[in-house]
Amino acid sequence: MQFKGLDKLREKLPNYQGKRIAIFPLVGIIASLVAYLFLIVLDILPRVFNSVEVLVAVEPFIPFLGSLFVATIGFLLIGTLWSKRDSMKEKYGNLAYQRMIPRGVVGVFLIPPLVFHAFTSIRSLLLVDPVNPLTRQWSYPLLQLLGVPSEVDIWLRAILSGLFIIFGALTVRSAVLTFGLDYMTVVYLYFPEESEVVDHEIYSILRHPAYFGGVLLTIASLVSRFTIYSIIISIMTYLVFRLQARREEKELVDRFGDSYKDYMKRVPALYVRLRDIPTYLRFLKH
Repeated sequence: MQFKGLDKLREKLPNYQGKRIAIFPLVGIIASLVAYLFLIVLDILPRVFNSVEVLVAVEPFIPFLGSLFVATIGFLLIGTLWSKRDSMKEKYGNLAYQRMIPRGVVGVFLIPPLVFHAFTSIRSLLLVDPVNPLTRQWSYPLLQLLGVPSEVDIWLRAILSGLFIIFGALTVRSAVLTFGLDYMTVVYLYFPEESEVVDHEIYSILRHPAYFGGVLLTIASLVSRFTIYSIIISIMTYLVFRLQARREEKELVDRFGDSYKDYMKRVPALYVRLRDIPTYLRFLKH
């Protein structure tokens, strides 16, 4: 299967022709796995070294701090594509994109571990109970704490999470197939003279379709556990999408001026209004 925009992406990566272009997703997957392993290792440190009082005391906060660290690194790496663009283009010309995109790829692939972390049962790691009672409390499903029977709670969370996963995955898939890998990998951030205005129905109801797919997957991770941990980690993940969308829109405002500001007032960034759901569902059929 030939993905839309792959030829354009290859054109801008002269040192990664043929199968060598697979290095980028491979490096990204490795970065995701390492980041997720890092988060889990941090979470279990107090259980492994339960004689260290400081670790026991901070155990409830470690999942938040680890997720915040990974989110910050990912956001900063993605941001270098924007912050270093002009200096890199001045220094390397048309090869600037090739030199910078690896950082962006790693940054993007640091977002899925946050979602996986929110899906993770903090209290069940290593099948060993947390050593701080607050960790157990924060990792317990909130609906059960409110009196909802466990069998109802489990099925409700599973169904809702499954629906959000399906719609999130379909949204990301449609965004890639509709707009192409060249747009998804911000080729035109470095080659604006080659870009074309994309006139698609989805942009009449949603400013950032791909990010919206990520938000839906984030909501799935929140709902799947519905604990203090999954809620706060999911909020962190959402903020990464929101801040990145704002970063991109600053570029678009500089390029298109007041017309894009007016567009931002008319069309939501990361949610679909009820009246626009039929348009959104047509987008998913791509």
